[in-house]
Amino acid sequence: MKRNNLSKNIILKKINSNLGIPNSFSKKILNLFLEIIVEGLNRDGKVKLSGFGTFKILNKKSRIGRNPKTKTEYQIKARKVVTFLPSYLRKKEINKKN
Repeated sequence: MKRNNLSKNIILKKINSNLGIPNSFSKKILNLFLEIIVEGLNRDGKVKLSGFGTFKILNKKSRIGRNPKTKTEYQIKARKVVTFLPSYLRKKEINKKN
């Protein structure tokens, strides 16, 4: 199955084509937007964008992992992961197309 990842460059091209602003300006806007989300996650552990969804930090405990080929066990360190839960409106919009 081929992945169709959305890159920053694709977002910048969409901003440029829709708004007609210079690439350098749209890049600053996008980077600022992403910085605001990261700052909010670091400060509060949660960022809610009304009508879009919620980004949340989860703390994963350390655990024992296993290489499936060699069956060798190793320690996976505790870490933080970011999860995203879409808003009710986004879920509804996504499921409407199926």
